[in-house]
Amino acid sequence: MLQVSLPELLSGEQVINTNRASNLLRSKLYICPICGNVLHSTGPAVISCCGIILPPMEAEEPDDVHAVQCEVIEHEHYITVDHPMTKSHYISFIACVTGDRFDMVKLYPESNAQTRFFIRGHGMLYWYCNHHGLFCQRL
Repeated sequence: MLQVSLPELLSGEQVINTNRASNLLRSKLYICPICGNVLHSTGPAVISCCGIILPPMEAEEPDDVHAVQCEVIEHEHYITVDHPMTKSHYISFIACVTGDRFDMVKLYPESNAQTRFFIRGHGMLYWYCNHHGLFCQRL
């Protein structure tokens, strides 16, 4: 009736998405600390999961432990992360974002932290460590 969501009404802050062009390079990632859900929006949004409102993740520059290796093989970026993939400490996903595409690969504990993405121009690479947060690097 008021054209605002319940969380907006309770917080007193209206969320206005000014990203009308939907440039995916302005994407926001939200990760639930309880269940591990990964949610994506093309701009600011009010996202909740497991009963809590999630803030957008802030990506950091990778340190030596979280560095990625990107190798071009034919028409693909071959991405590897030399990171432990135990049940308690692992890379949860790797995503490749360009101006018109958002490709994400979900990774699982005790598997390899590697994937391939078709080369589609310049963009950003994101990956998430369940202990240390979100990292990014320009492709």
